[in-house]
Amino acid sequence: MELDRKMDSEPLKEGLPTDEELERIKLFKGVNLASIKPLLKDCPIINLGKDEVLIEAGRPEEFMYLVLSGLLKVQLQRNDDQPITILQQGESVGEISILDQQPTSGYVIADEETRVLRIDEETFWKIVEISHVASNNLLRTLAYRLRFGNSVMHKIQSLLREFEYDATIDPLTGFYNRRWLNKMLGRLIHRCQSGEDGGRPLSVIMMDLDHFKNFNDTYGHLAGDRALNSIAKSLTEHLRPEDTITRYGGEEFLAVLPGSDLQEATHVAERLRLAVEETALFSVEGESLPPLTLSLGIAQMGEDDHQDSLIGAADKALYRAKNGGRNRVSD
Repeated sequence: MELDRKMDSEPLKEGLPTDEELERIKLFKGVNLASIKPLLKDCPIINLGKDEVLIEAGRPEEFMYLVLSGLLKVQLQRNDDQPITILQQGESVGEISILDQQPTSGYVIADEETRVLRIDEETFWKIVEISHVASNNLLRTLAYRLRFGNSVMHKIQSLLREFEYDATIDPLTGFYNRRWLNKMLGRLIHRCQSGEDGGRPLSVIMMDLDHFKNFNDTYGHLAGDRALNSIAKSLTEHLRPEDTITRYGGEEFLAVLPGSDLQEATHVAERLRLAVEETALFSVEGESLPPLTLSLGIAQMGEDDHQDSLIGAADKALYRAKNGGRNRVSD
């Protein structure tokens, strides 16, 4: 149910607010009420039922509303479960739209049966003009709204960072996931090929844990998860800070090594292979489990390579390592 903006104000009118009600309004705090009451004689009191929309997002707003009783919730979407804020008795809404003449950015909805005093634009400016105290109160309100808006923006940015982190990080290993790889590897290749990074080489290492399915079947998936977590830590410890590693599949990983040619990548791969072989693994109960081994395939970026061709070359090298007996590095 929405409030009809075009309805006559007369049927809505139920007389002026009492002095007690006006004294609770923050805009009128310290104001000589006798000086402004004549301006309010044509301002209607609107009775809102629960969930009735007072202000709709995206529409021009020509009125300011003062909450005489009840509660108003402010939210970005019509059916949001969590409002941005709740406006209580004495608070106001709509003044910013009068000031900037822009469509409203959110919905204002009655959270319970609510009474508001509707002040039109002309009356708003008359109050500001005749009352220095009301002007100061308005500035304080706007300053609070600005600080509150900044706080909301910080929270939104923080949530966005959390969502971005959750969307690109594998929770079990802490490695980047395929989504991150698809977004970033092409950019890294372009930078190296175009000379933006000084023509640096770039290599990738495709890795796969040997016989990991048998490990899972024998010791259980919880033990397999613990093994993946332990191995991920070992791999991370043996990479340079500028190198990145992604969880490419269940037990497959892809390391991206900016600045490394095939020879350097081979040394890194051998270091990673030994690190996994030496990683101690334990069951959930703390029982020592047999170590796992790692097969690795290396590919260096060529002049005409793109993301798929480079990964494909590393994947073929990995299969050569698998076919050659596993627990080895191949290019």
